[in-house]
Amino acid sequence: INAEYGEDNRCVRSPWRMEKEVTRVEDIVDTNIPKDPDGRMYHIAAKEGEVSNRILTVGDPRRAEIIASSLDNPQQTFKLVSKRGFTIYTGMKNGVPVSIIATGMGLAMMDFLLRECSAITNGTLLIIRYGTCGSINSKIGVGSLALAKQSVLVTRNVDAFLSDSNNMEKYNISKPIYPDFELQNVLRDKVKKVLPDRLVETINATADSFYCSQGRNDPNFNDDNSNLIDRLLELHVDTLEMETFSLFHLANSSKRKIKVAALTIVLAQRLKNDFLKHEEIDHLERVGGEAVLNALTEIKLTPEEVMNKPECIWLKMK
Repeated sequence: INAEYGEDNRCVRSPWRMEKEVTRVEDIVDTNIPKDPDGRMYHIAAKEGEVSNRILTVGDPRRAEIIASSLDNPQQTFKLVSKRGFTIYTGMKNGVPVSIIATGMGLAMMDFLLRECSAITNGTLLIIRYGTCGSINSKIGVGSLALAKQSVLVTRNVDAFLSDSNNMEKYNISKPIYPDFELQNVLRDKVKKVLPDRLVETINATADSFYCSQGRNDPNFNDDNSNLIDRLLELHVDTLEMETFSLFHLANSSKRKIKVAALTIVLAQRLKNDFLKHEEIDHLERVGGEAVLNALTEIKLTPEEVMNKPECIWLKMK
């Protein structure tokens, strides 16, 4: 499945779909919640009827493509690629509409996802993140699947790096926030059925940087983070990544019902300097990704809780 690009390098739709350029800045008609006259959101490039109420979100577009291959009819799957780094697949799984969305990395990309998908959908949203993480728990090795039972946010305190900082803490660690327990329980059950020996339940830390806020030692910068991992271990943190807290926080801040959960593949064992091999990553992406889709489709939503307008692309797939 490959995206196509126009002469000016703007992304267009996949060959078997109606080709239409995604949103351009000059087309924007609303600077508060930016969208074009057709209702396409500025960053994700989708409009109403192209994103379902059930969303599996990943960082890596390659992982999204792998998981999308397990949809009921992959050749009917709708695909959209935005020039802002989002890739969207919408199709059917177990006869239920689902969307798989690759966001790239970081807090801001998760913010775009939650807000812009909320702007073009109605009813209840079910969102599961299936990402990757590093472990700082010596008992959790690479290849584990970490189900986040809570998440804290680690942020670099920029004021503490000023000359008059008066020994301020260089990194802030937030209070924990939690997923939706119903969705988490269903996700746990689905993963246990296919990968029972891989599943671990963890306290997650989401960082605003891959480097400094995750305690990495970069010789080119003054990060002053030598005690950060120890601080996190004192809070019983197991894993580090860059998106889960944002997903949980925004769901809890939403004025509508958004049920969320997060599962991550442990790619790196930070204490043992170990990294997961590519062949095993591919296996976990495929098998774990299908388990996540099965969890999303297991949750029942009433007709009032789902998008069901004539423009919904999945209505043409049945």
